[in-house]
Amino acid sequence: MNQKLFLAYLEEYTLEALEEAGDDVSLAADYLGKRKRAWILAKDRAEKNAALARARKVFSSSRGRSLYVALKSLGLDELAKEKL
Repeated sequence: MNQKLFLAYLEEYTLEALEEAGDDVSLAADYLGKRKRAWILAKDRAEKNAALARARKVFSSSRGRSLYVALKSLGLDELAKEKL
């Protein structure tokens, strides 16, 4: 798996979820839960599905925590500082 692609998709999915949820961790977890996985012929399918699974796991386990903690758990330190 290409780590750079994984991190790019992770950040993309996280930003998309936060935009849809209005920076609410619980609503972002709901949004990511409804998002479909990449289909079998999609480019970079493994990286996309792994990034989506990681984002789902962190946001669903961080429902009661702050957005800063969720973003730090994903390794998106710059985004966490920006959203603080």
